[in-house]
Amino acid sequence: MREVINRWSTQFLDAFERVETESNRWTEANRRRIDWRLVGLVIVGCFVLSFLEYFGGSSDFWLLEGPLSLFFDDAKERLTYTFRQSEYARLARLMYWSSCTFVGYMLIPLLYVKFVMRERLRDFGLGLRGALEHSWIYVALFVAVIPAVFAVSFTESFQNTYPFYEQADRSWLDFLLWELTYTLQFLSLEFFFRGFLVHGLKHRFGVYSVLLSTVPYCMIHFGKPMPETLGAIFAGIALGVLSLFTRSIWLGVAIHVSVAVSMDVFSLLAQGKLELF
Repeated sequence: MREVINRWSTQFLDAFERVETESNRWTEANRRRIDWRLVGLVIVGCFVLSFLEYFGGSSDFWLLEGPLSLFFDDAKERLTYTFRQSEYARLARLMYWSSCTFVGYMLIPLLYVKFVMRERLRDFGLGLRGALEHSWIYVALFVAVIPAVFAVSFTESFQNTYPFYEQADRSWLDFLLWELTYTLQFLSLEFFFRGFLVHGLKHRFGVYSVLLSTVPYCMIHFGKPMPETLGAIFAGIALGVLSLFTRSIWLGVAIHVSVAVSMDVFSLLAQGKLELF
């Protein structure tokens, strides 16, 4: 067991030393130049965060009225029915929120990397090789976390919070559509914070790119309960380190999605609202 731990520790240290070495070499070679790559990344990052703050909330669907009015004379009535009156109104609002996170956190940065920076997407965490090679990390973290999730699922506060879509238990269609919506949001979130920011900043800041990406990740939790916001600091660092080590965001996505879906399932089971068979 000690040999296994030592081997894993060596792998982690070697990976971080490699990142620091590459960063130091880049900085030394470009000491007298403006880092336009960094400038662009920061500007795009700020734009994305601003876009989601002002247009990406589940209640911001009214912003669709302008574009829809180009095609429908009754655009406002259609929006009112879809997002306020229909039986899937709550789910529609959550889908709007998830779609905005996809556009902001994933689509815009992805297009910027591909067509402006002209760099490979796999260099920003979308490669699968590292995730598959180190899949044991996912198993270890999931096994460590899931008992705690199961334990708190019996508390009233937990059951009043999860699932975010209160009608997820109405039918399997509701449940599956909600979990797919939820998954899209986590994929987008991981790409922006642990892909675009971590791998985009590491050439300049080395392993400290993880800490820099954790600052905005913590801030998007402002307004939520303080324990959740503080927990985002540790989660941001852990997932950032994992992405830097594996050169991939996919283990972070898998952990995030697995835990989130488990929270919903355990909550519904504890309330007797989910029939597995």
